Amino acid sequence: MSVITDLIYFENPAIWDNFGGTSSGIGGLVWQMFIWSVIVGLLVVTWLAYNLIFFRHKEGDPEPKDALKAGVFPHERGDVKIELTWTIAPLILVAWLTFLSLAPLNYMWDVPDNEDADVTVNVTAGSWYWGFEYANDYEKPGEFTKCSSNINCLEVPANSVIRFNITSQDVLHAFYLPDMGIKQDAVPGLNTATWVDTSLVSPRDEPYRIYCTEYCGNSHSMMLAEIYVTEVNNA
Repeated sequence: MSVITDLIYFENPAIWDNFGGTSSGIGGLVWQMFIWSVIVGLLVVTWLAYNLIFFRHKEGDPEPKDALKAGVFPHERGDVKIELTWTIAPLILVAWLTFLSLAPLNYMWDVPDNEDADVTVNVTAGSWYWGFEYANDYEKPGEFTKCSSNINCLEVPANSVIRFNITSQDVLHAFYLPDMGIKQDAVPGLNTATWVDTSLVSPRDEPYRIYCTEYCGNSHSMMLAEIYVTEVNNA
Protein backbone atom coordinates (compact mmCIF):
# COMPACT_ATOMS: atom_id res chain seq x y z
CA MET A 1 0.00 0.00 0.00
CA SER A 2 2.88 2.39 0.74
CA VAL A 3 4.15 2.09 -2.85
CA ILE A 4 0.69 3.03 -4.18
CA THR A 5 0.60 5.98 -1.75
CA ASP A 6 4.04 7.15 -2.93
CA LEU A 7 2.83 7.06 -6.53
CA ILE A 8 -0.27 9.16 -5.84
CA TYR A 9 0.76 11.66 -3.17
CA PHE A 10 3.68 14.04 -2.85
CA GLU A 11 4.70 13.02 0.67
CA ASN A 12 7.52 10.75 -0.44
CA PRO A 13 10.84 9.93 1.18
CA ALA A 14 12.95 13.10 0.86
CA ILE A 15 16.61 13.96 1.41
CA TRP A 16 15.66 17.64 1.51
CA ASP A 17 13.11 18.23 4.25
CA ASN A 18 11.90 21.66 3.13
CA PHE A 19 12.23 21.59 -0.62
CA GLY A 20 9.32 23.95 -1.29
CA GLY A 21 6.86 24.07 -4.16
CA THR A 22 4.38 21.22 -4.28
CA SER A 23 6.94 18.47 -3.72
CA SER A 24 8.21 17.26 -0.37
CA GLY A 25 11.73 16.93 -1.68
CA ILE A 26 14.12 16.05 -4.45
CA GLY A 27 14.28 12.59 -2.87
CA GLY A 28 10.55 12.24 -3.42
CA LEU A 29 10.91 13.18 -7.06
CA VAL A 30 13.74 10.71 -7.58
CA TRP A 31 11.73 8.05 -5.74
CA GLN A 32 8.77 8.49 -8.08
CA MET A 33 11.00 8.45 -11.15
CA PHE A 34 12.62 5.24 -9.90
CA ILE A 35 9.29 3.52 -9.16
CA TRP A 36 7.83 4.39 -12.56
CA SER A 37 11.04 3.31 -14.30
CA VAL A 38 10.81 -0.09 -12.58
CA ILE A 39 7.12 -0.46 -13.46
CA VAL A 40 7.63 0.46 -17.12
CA GLY A 41 10.71 -1.74 -17.31
CA LEU A 42 8.84 -4.75 -15.88
CA LEU A 43 5.94 -4.23 -18.30
CA VAL A 44 8.28 -4.06 -21.29
CA VAL A 45 10.32 -7.11 -20.24
CA THR A 46 7.17 -9.12 -19.43
CA TRP A 47 5.57 -8.28 -22.78
CA LEU A 48 8.80 -9.10 -24.61
CA ALA A 49 9.14 -12.46 -22.81
CA TYR A 50 5.49 -13.31 -23.56
CA ASN A 51 5.96 -12.68 -27.26
CA LEU A 52 9.26 -14.59 -27.38
CA ILE A 53 7.71 -17.64 -25.73
CA PHE A 54 4.23 -17.85 -27.29
CA PHE A 55 4.99 -16.55 -30.77
CA ARG A 56 8.33 -18.19 -31.36
CA HIS A 57 8.47 -19.79 -34.82
CA LYS A 58 9.73 -23.37 -34.57
CA GLU A 59 11.12 -25.44 -37.39
CA GLY A 60 8.31 -27.15 -39.30
CA ASP A 61 5.62 -24.70 -38.15
CA PRO A 62 3.40 -23.33 -40.92
CA GLU A 63 3.79 -19.69 -41.81
CA PRO A 64 1.29 -17.58 -39.83
CA LYS A 65 -1.27 -15.69 -41.87
CA ASP A 66 0.19 -12.38 -40.78
CA ALA A 67 3.79 -13.30 -41.66
CA LEU A 68 5.71 -10.47 -43.25
CA LYS A 69 6.04 -10.65 -47.03
CA ALA A 70 8.30 -8.52 -49.15
CA GLY A 71 6.38 -5.71 -50.84
CA VAL A 72 3.12 -6.37 -48.96
CA PHE A 73 1.91 -4.08 -46.18
CA PRO A 74 0.43 -6.26 -43.40
CA HIS A 75 -2.90 -4.48 -42.83
CA GLU A 76 -4.19 -7.32 -40.68
CA ARG A 77 -1.41 -6.78 -38.11
CA GLY A 78 -2.87 -3.48 -36.95
CA ASP A 79 -4.80 -3.18 -33.69
CA VAL A 80 -6.41 0.15 -32.88
CA LYS A 81 -6.79 -0.64 -29.17
CA ILE A 82 -3.11 -1.49 -28.76
CA GLU A 83 -2.07 1.59 -30.76
CA LEU A 84 -4.22 3.83 -28.55
CA THR A 85 -2.96 2.17 -25.37
CA TRP A 86 0.73 2.58 -26.06
CA THR A 87 0.17 6.15 -27.24
CA ILE A 88 -2.11 7.43 -24.45
CA ALA A 89 -0.51 5.61 -21.49
CA PRO A 90 3.04 6.97 -22.06
CA LEU A 91 1.55 10.41 -22.72
CA ILE A 92 -0.19 10.37 -19.33
CA LEU A 93 2.99 9.12 -17.61
CA VAL A 94 5.20 11.77 -19.23
CA ALA A 95 2.67 14.49 -18.36
CA TRP A 96 2.63 13.31 -14.73
CA LEU A 97 6.42 13.24 -14.40
CA THR A 98 6.62 16.67 -16.06
CA PHE A 99 4.11 17.98 -13.51
CA LEU A 100 6.26 16.58 -10.68
CA SER A 101 9.39 18.17 -12.16
CA LEU A 102 7.83 21.64 -12.20
CA ALA A 103 7.85 21.85 -8.38
CA PRO A 104 11.65 21.84 -7.93
CA LEU A 105 12.08 24.00 -11.05
CA ASN A 106 9.67 26.61 -9.67
CA TYR A 107 11.46 26.40 -6.34
CA MET A 108 14.85 27.12 -7.89
CA TRP A 109 13.53 29.84 -10.20
CA ASP A 110 11.76 31.67 -7.37
CA VAL A 111 14.76 33.86 -6.52
CA PRO A 112 14.16 35.90 -3.36
CA ASP A 113 14.28 39.69 -3.60
CA ASN A 114 17.35 41.50 -2.31
CA GLU A 115 15.39 42.55 0.78
CA ASP A 116 14.15 39.02 1.49
CA ALA A 117 17.56 37.34 1.30
CA ASP A 118 19.70 37.11 4.42
CA VAL A 119 22.78 38.01 2.38
CA THR A 120 23.03 39.42 -1.14
CA VAL A 121 26.29 39.01 -3.03
CA ASN A 122 27.16 40.83 -6.25
CA VAL A 123 29.15 38.50 -8.49
CA THR A 124 31.25 39.89 -11.33
CA ALA A 125 32.81 37.54 -13.86
CA GLY A 126 35.89 38.53 -15.82
CA SER A 127 38.69 36.93 -17.79
CA TRP A 128 39.50 34.89 -15.80
CA TYR A 129 38.31 35.45 -12.26
CA TRP A 130 35.24 35.76 -10.04
CA GLY A 131 34.77 38.96 -8.08
CA PHE A 132 32.46 39.10 -5.03
CA GLU A 133 31.01 42.04 -3.14
CA TYR A 134 28.48 41.97 -0.29
CA ALA A 135 25.46 44.16 -1.05
CA ASN A 136 23.10 46.16 1.15
CA ASP A 137 25.90 47.26 3.51
CA TYR A 138 26.27 43.74 4.88
CA GLU A 139 28.84 43.69 7.67
CA LYS A 140 31.15 40.70 7.62
CA PRO A 141 30.92 38.73 10.88
CA GLY A 142 34.05 38.23 12.89
CA GLU A 143 33.93 34.53 12.09
CA PHE A 144 34.68 35.29 8.42
CA THR A 145 38.45 34.77 8.33
CA LYS A 146 39.02 32.46 5.37
CA CYS A 147 39.14 34.95 2.46
CA SER A 148 41.93 37.49 2.27
CA SER A 149 40.48 39.05 -0.87
CA ASN A 150 37.15 39.40 -2.65
CA ILE A 151 38.62 37.84 -5.81
CA ASN A 152 38.00 34.12 -6.29
CA CYS A 153 37.00 33.69 -2.64
CA LEU A 154 33.69 34.16 -0.83
CA GLU A 155 32.50 33.38 2.68
CA VAL A 156 28.80 33.16 3.55
CA PRO A 157 26.93 32.30 6.76
CA ALA A 158 25.39 28.90 7.39
CA ASN A 159 21.61 28.51 7.71
CA SER A 160 20.96 31.53 5.50
CA VAL A 161 19.36 32.39 2.18
CA ILE A 162 22.03 33.79 -0.13
CA ARG A 163 21.10 35.70 -3.29
CA PHE A 164 23.68 36.11 -6.04
CA ASN A 165 23.38 39.04 -8.47
CA ILE A 166 25.55 38.04 -11.42
CA THR A 167 27.00 39.90 -14.39
CA SER A 168 30.05 39.78 -16.65
CA GLN A 169 32.59 42.43 -17.59
CA ASP A 170 33.61 40.96 -20.92
CA VAL A 171 32.31 37.69 -22.39
CA LEU A 172 29.79 35.03 -21.50
CA HIS A 173 30.65 33.00 -18.38
CA ALA A 174 28.63 30.61 -16.22
CA PHE A 175 28.53 30.61 -12.41
CA TYR A 176 28.43 26.97 -11.28
CA LEU A 177 28.39 25.51 -7.75
CA PRO A 178 27.97 21.76 -8.24
CA ASP A 179 27.86 20.93 -4.52
CA MET A 180 24.98 23.36 -4.03
CA GLY A 181 23.17 22.50 -7.24
CA ILE A 182 23.07 25.97 -8.81
CA LYS A 183 24.23 27.26 -12.18
CA GLN A 184 23.54 30.63 -13.80
CA ASP A 185 24.96 32.43 -16.82
CA ALA A 186 27.00 35.58 -16.35
CA VAL A 187 26.14 37.76 -19.36
CA PRO A 188 27.85 41.05 -20.28
CA GLY A 189 25.42 43.95 -20.04
CA LEU A 190 22.77 41.82 -18.32
CA ASN A 191 22.02 41.14 -14.65
CA THR A 192 21.04 37.58 -13.78
CA ALA A 193 20.36 36.07 -10.36
CA THR A 194 20.32 32.79 -8.51
CA TRP A 195 20.19 31.75 -4.88
CA VAL A 196 21.03 29.02 -2.41
CA ASP A 197 19.86 28.04 1.06
CA THR A 198 23.02 27.21 3.01
CA SER A 199 21.02 25.25 5.58
CA LEU A 200 21.01 22.46 2.96
CA VAL A 201 24.81 22.16 2.92
CA SER A 202 27.24 21.48 5.75
CA PRO A 203 29.45 24.22 7.21
CA ARG A 204 33.08 23.19 6.97
CA ASP A 205 36.64 24.47 6.92
CA GLU A 206 37.19 23.20 3.37
CA PRO A 207 35.74 25.34 0.57
CA TYR A 208 33.06 24.42 -1.91
CA ARG A 209 34.24 24.94 -5.48
CA ILE A 210 32.95 27.45 -8.02
CA TYR A 211 33.56 26.81 -11.71
CA CYS A 212 32.94 28.55 -15.00
CA THR A 213 31.02 26.19 -17.28
CA GLU A 214 30.85 28.41 -20.36
CA TYR A 215 33.97 28.42 -22.53
CA CYS A 216 35.39 31.93 -22.20
CA GLY A 217 38.92 31.85 -23.61
CA ASN A 218 42.39 30.45 -23.12
CA SER A 219 42.28 30.24 -19.31
CA HIS A 220 38.68 29.04 -19.04
CA SER A 221 39.69 25.89 -17.15
CA MET A 222 41.55 28.01 -14.57
CA MET A 223 38.56 30.23 -13.78
CA LEU A 224 38.00 28.75 -10.33
CA ALA A 225 36.82 30.19 -7.04
CA GLU A 226 36.07 29.04 -3.51
CA ILE A 227 33.04 29.56 -1.30
CA TYR A 228 33.12 28.85 2.44
CA VAL A 229 30.04 28.22 4.52
CA THR A 230 30.75 29.31 8.09
CA GLU A 231 28.77 29.06 11.32
CA VAL A 232 28.02 32.54 12.63
CA ASN A 233 27.07 33.46 16.19
CA ASN A 234 24.10 35.80 15.84
CA ALA A 235 23.82 36.47 19.55
